[in-house]
Amino acid sequence: MRGLQVKAVMTDAAERFIGRQSVAAISGSPVAVDLFSAEPSPHTELASWADLVVVAPATADFMAKVAGGFAGDLATTTILATEAPVMLAPAMHSNMLAAPATRRNLTTLAADGRIVLPADSGRLAGGDTGIGRLLDPVWIADAVELRLSGEFFDLSGVAVLVSAGGTREGFDAVRYVGNHSSGRQGWAIAEAAALQGANVVVVSTVDPPVPGGPVEVVRVESAIEMEAAMVKASSFADWIFMAAAVADFRPEERIGNKLKRDGVERTAIELVPNPDILAGLARDRSPGQLVVGFAAETGSLASEVERKLRSKGVDILVGNDVSLPGSSFGSPDNLVVIADRFGGRLELPLMPKLRVAQELLRQARRVSLELAPD
Repeated sequence: MRGLQVKAVMTDAAERFIGRQSVAAISGSPVAVDLFSAEPSPHTELASWADLVVVAPATADFMAKVAGGFAGDLATTTILATEAPVMLAPAMHSNMLAAPATRRNLTTLAADGRIVLPADSGRLAGGDTGIGRLLDPVWIADAVELRLSGEFFDLSGVAVLVSAGGTREGFDAVRYVGNHSSGRQGWAIAEAAALQGANVVVVSTVDPPVPGGPVEVVRVESAIEMEAAMVKASSFADWIFMAAAVADFRPEERIGNKLKRDGVERTAIELVPNPDILAGLARDRSPGQLVVGFAAETGSLASEVERKLRSKGVDILVGNDVSLPGSSFGSPDNLVVIADRFGGRLELPLMPKLRVAQELLRQARRVSLELAPD
């Protein structure tokens, strides 16, 4: 689906879990397993062929071998011989992941330039729960796409807060005033940041496109609920991405029961302004904290981006015209203009929202250096 060529290498341990033919059918090519095959040098051929080597799942044993430079089978010799980036997706019991030996190996892998993806949390093989589950394959594929498309950042130690989705402002027991925001761009930012090691909290009105992932999720519905959740979480955040489409107005009163249509020809709903969450976060931020705002417009994009950058008091303002084909609410792609408080301006072409997210993280890194207290 992503236009990538895949060659698979299996260890002896891997073959105890899944057969070669299954992996061959999925990858679309024969599986390599033998270091001493008919090929004169299978490990160097694979090593020079690859643009990226992905180990999934990466067990504690295999990561220890890579960290130690072992070369006892086809998989480890290929990694030792390649000049391509190596990405590992850990999967093991949480006690093994937390073991001092594993932590030392992870430090060595990072120092050697290996990309170690975060482990997921949830039910483990032994029946208990904790951190150590393999990331969802879609997340791993997205990480591959990010790395192949450009730089992969080290965001470990950075706390990122993201809002996503359109708020729902109820006017009776079952109905609400809302908008068409899917939350995809906010979730793309959260995913890209988490894949690169950031600690991520998402305040969202919608479920993620792919369930799971190493992020903390706070579910809300209304603007009032979102404001409370964002303010609470903001005290722990280094970077704030206010990507949610917050309703400007809400019904002044909410009817406790369902509003009946029988015998009613017309009804009126009085609207009152919602709090300006973005402006409040920018006004009350701590020193060095980065605040990124978003503006979904339907024309005059350039002027609106500049106006809101100033009026909201944010560090970066991201605007997109949702009336343009391919960049509307719910689409997988986005076309954005990015402006920052230091005079920077960038217009991105139409591209997948995950790639937009990566560019936004790039800009956030740059601007945050300018904001850093002396």
